[in-house]
Amino acid sequence: MTRWSLATLACLTVCRGGAAAPVDYAREVKPLLRERCYACHGALKQKGKLRLDTVALMTTGGRSGPAVKAGDPTGSPLVARLCDPDEAARMPPEGKRLTTEQITTLRTWIAEGAKGPADERPEEDPAKHWAFQPVKRPAAPGPGNPIDSFLAAERGKRGLDPLPEADRATLLRRVHFDLVGLPPSPEEVRAFLADPAPDAYERVVDRLLASPQYGERWGRRWLDVWRYSDWYGRRSVPDVLNSYGQVWRWRDWTVRSLNADRGYDEMVRLMLAADELAPGDDAEAVATGFLVRNFFRWNYNNWMRDNVEHTAKAFLGLTLNCCHCHDHKYDPVTQAEYFRFRAVFEPLEIRHDRWPGEADPGVYPKYSYGAAYKPITSGMVRVAEDRPEAKTHFYTGGDERNVVKDREPVAPGVPAALGGVFKVEPVSLPAAAWYSGAKAFVRREEREKRELALVAAGAALATGGDLRTGEAAWTAAGSDLAALTARIAADDVIHLGAEGDPKAATEAAGRAERRHAANAARLALLRADEKGAPAARAKLDAAVKALDAPVTGYTPLTHVYPARTSSGRRTALARWITGRDNPLTARVAANHIWAGHFGRPLVETTNNFGRSGSPPSHPELLDWLAAELADNGWKMKPLHRLIVTSRAYRMSSAGAGAPAAAADPDNVFLWKFPTLRLEAEAVRDGLLAAAGELDLTAGGPEIPQDQGLTSRRRSLYLAHHGEARTEFLDLFDAANPCDAYRRTTSVLPQQALALTNSELALRTSRALAVKLPAADEGFVRAAFERVLGRPPHADESAASAAFLARQRALPAARANLVLALFNHTDFVTVR
Repeated sequence: MTRWSLATLACLTVCRGGAAAPVDYAREVKPLLRERCYACHGALKQKGKLRLDTVALMTTGGRSGPAVKAGDPTGSPLVARLCDPDEAARMPPEGKRLTTEQITTLRTWIAEGAKGPADERPEEDPAKHWAFQPVKRPAAPGPGNPIDSFLAAERGKRGLDPLPEADRATLLRRVHFDLVGLPPSPEEVRAFLADPAPDAYERVVDRLLASPQYGERWGRRWLDVWRYSDWYGRRSVPDVLNSYGQVWRWRDWTVRSLNADRGYDEMVRLMLAADELAPGDDAEAVATGFLVRNFFRWNYNNWMRDNVEHTAKAFLGLTLNCCHCHDHKYDPVTQAEYFRFRAVFEPLEIRHDRWPGEADPGVYPKYSYGAAYKPITSGMVRVAEDRPEAKTHFYTGGDERNVVKDREPVAPGVPAALGGVFKVEPVSLPAAAWYSGAKAFVRREEREKRELALVAAGAALATGGDLRTGEAAWTAAGSDLAALTARIAADDVIHLGAEGDPKAATEAAGRAERRHAANAARLALLRADEKGAPAARAKLDAAVKALDAPVTGYTPLTHVYPARTSSGRRTALARWITGRDNPLTARVAANHIWAGHFGRPLVETTNNFGRSGSPPSHPELLDWLAAELADNGWKMKPLHRLIVTSRAYRMSSAGAGAPAAAADPDNVFLWKFPTLRLEAEAVRDGLLAAAGELDLTAGGPEIPQDQGLTSRRRSLYLAHHGEARTEFLDLFDAANPCDAYRRTTSVLPQQALALTNSELALRTSRALAVKLPAADEGFVRAAFERVLGRPPHADESAASAAFLARQRALPAARANLVLALFNHTDFVTVR
């Protein structure tokens, strides 16, 4: 007997439960083998030279002979290896072992003759996967809006008739929430309904796309994908740190960039490498908040892993994280290529920089075991490289302690199967990138501070008081300003290339500083009381003595970083990702845009376009949209406009009894517009907007989440992080800040309770009620228009009038009706 015989025989003798029907290979066997076996024995990899992706290949076998012997399950090595009691030998090598039922199915299929289709084909070459092919614009199959043309062709194949256009009020509310995340006002509804011009709707679309609220609405959508999170990590202590303080500046940069219709490609490049592509430009440097968000203070390797995983998922739709421990099981990406991708980010470090009008946050403190550290509350945070030549070491088992010591460090790179040009060239950095003192605003603020001090000293001297002290204060203020001027002049020569002798400029700045130090010491002595006089006298003596000593330097205005170049690794990555020949980037972006408009992406697995992901429902449409985006300067507003002006977008959603409902109940082929639930932010913002209470102030630091029911600001600006979120938003399925490549939607009783009993719902109901007409009929109509974006139907008018009549004696009767409308299905639904 072999070492596994007894256990194997026990496994192989399990019956299939008396099933009479033969095993269906296509339905029961092939999907099981694809899920558990193809990764090692399919097109991507053939361990032991064995493939299991067709019956013919199974019976031919590999290095050890046939894996399947038709009619002989006991003698088939495939089944034997699945049952091997030795874990090291049992297949599959990873994940749970196959269940008894699954093995029985395989055994029965083999006993029945191991039959498969005569024309069965093996898996395609992984490199030929649809998502890895170049994006080429397919010809539209018909005239008009290409979107409608592609959709019509697919519906025509299935005999699906599209619904007619939605009524104008419904369409207006739909596009308002879609493009700006807010309902139309009654005035906007009336103006649109009264406008007979054929381009009335298109003009509404243009107005909304030009609105500053567009950037806030679509900023939130993109920040889902990019995993925006304010800092978190036991905030009350704090002793852990994920993301970072002041990362909200990246959120505001995103909003501004979208409103300016910046190209998607440029945004991606700046998020990955603004410090290299726009060095010294603080307004752009905050874009690297994308990488800052991944930061984890207590484990540098975690930061690197998250940078790899979420850069790949967000921009490429690839699960590179699967390669951390081994070659990818489905896609043509090796573990070595995973570490090459990681090497792109290896030199990174967090940087604090000063911001106009705010205190200098100081230099980022290096890691110290056990030391708690609060994130900065002023200035800005970004990334920079402090180790341009940082090495990446290959390790095994997903454990950074298992470094392969005899293996050379890994060079930066990208998956070869995706092609494209990846070329690393060092980036020379201007002075402003490594020395904030070279920035105009820093110099201006430092000068203004000293000028104000000089004016104040002069005013104090003029008003009397101790003459000696007053003159000393005025002299010290003047010498402080003079020293600053000399330091700036020296900076110009030494750092900015101005004409002059660096040695002489250094000496002049140093002597000016020493003169000021002596003047400041004299003032301190005059102000010292008897107890402090000896120390003040000693300090003055030292300052006077220093006046005659040789000068070798001066104090810079801010911290000076040593790095004068950056590696250029992330610039190379950013350009490779956004290159027109990259097969994934434009497809992934177009898919997210489509999902934002229709509530459902063309590729269901938005962060996985690989072989284990879902195929596109409309592949030609996806490629056309991707090509349109990339070939139009990556501008998103034109693509939004094309989508929302399409006939598909303008269709009615009321298709419950339509003939197409039976053939395509999930509306995969868009024979109607899908009925959508408002996203969490739109529910909260919609309450405030309907009540006329919404504060449209843009940007700024995050608002504590516990103010979510009382703040009037848009939900975008409420604190959002992995430790806590606004409960109201969480109830309505706000984005998971750690993974929201596609939001979930739920229907919970707590949602109704929040719209009935929450402080926010009650307050906005009362606020709206007092703004509406006094007469009941006018009140009811106005309430429906403000809350639901439409006038009431006849039965709704009657029911509302009866409600008010019954509650006439109650002071809150009108507010209660408004509250009831906030709980109407149409309030939380886009139709």
